[in-house]
Amino acid sequence: MLKTIGEFRTAKFSWINVTKNGEKEIEYLGKKFGFHELDLKDCLPPLQRPKLVVRPDYLFMILLFPVFDKKTRILHASEVDFFITKKTLVTVNTNELAPLREIFSACQSKKEKCANPTDLLHKILHELLMSCFPMLVHISTDIDNVENKLRSEFEKGTITEILRIKTNIVNFRKAMQPHKQVIRALVAEAPKFFPTQKMKIYFENLVSHTKEIWDLLDNYKDTIDALHETNASLIDFRINEIMKTLTIFSVIVFPLTLLAAIFGMNTLGMPLTNHPYGFWIILTSMLFSALGLLWFFEKKKWL
Repeated sequence: MLKTIGEFRTAKFSWINVTKNGEKEIEYLGKKFGFHELDLKDCLPPLQRPKLVVRPDYLFMILLFPVFDKKTRILHASEVDFFITKKTLVTVNTNELAPLREIFSACQSKKEKCANPTDLLHKILHELLMSCFPMLVHISTDIDNVENKLRSEFEKGTITEILRIKTNIVNFRKAMQPHKQVIRALVAEAPKFFPTQKMKIYFENLVSHTKEIWDLLDNYKDTIDALHETNASLIDFRINEIMKTLTIFSVIVFPLTLLAAIFGMNTLGMPLTNHPYGFWIILTSMLFSALGLLWFFEKKKWL
């Protein structure tokens, strides 16, 4: 058996956990279990959309879960493929999801925690869904930080932070959107392999979790969209204020420049050229011209 394939066995069932979705691993599953070629192909990269496929002797389920990259601070989706038979559960993943690793280790060390396939499948899905909530808290904190920045002062990096949060929310939503439908389809089809009543009680709880996650994501999406619009309005306002300041400065400087240019011409008959106080008269005229324009702008409430 390949190093990337782990196995946990009890007297009643076995769990095969594949931690790499490479061609060798998928080929091994095909030879050992005889899964359908299309299902095995879906386990290979790239990511597939979440779905549930019903086969005569097993169920094939694809689900996506978010993974947070601490270096880039960006969320991306990680795929988990489930092959569900009466006595075997096969999971195919890329070993990015900590809950899956922890459950497999717990099963290997304490077998009583994984008494039957129903409990095991429920535990895996429950822990994977629960791992979403700390990420949601993280997104909420990021949104609060952006909101506080917008309230206090304008910062150039705010738009970058908003776009990063929007990217995380979009990626999160893409991963979680079909979960409710897929799990409900699982509840409908699983009686072939698991006790019906127990399955419903366990898995309806998971549907509630997916709905709660989706509602939070909807709320975060609306909030960050509103903050994005607010930030865009602040940028426009700041640009308008800068343009207004530059325009007023240009209007004030223009007559001063004109006066300086006129009296700077070296021609005969220029007024005040030979006047003993000519320089101060011109300077005073320029000063009153600037003050008059400032008074006019203030009166019009343009300042």
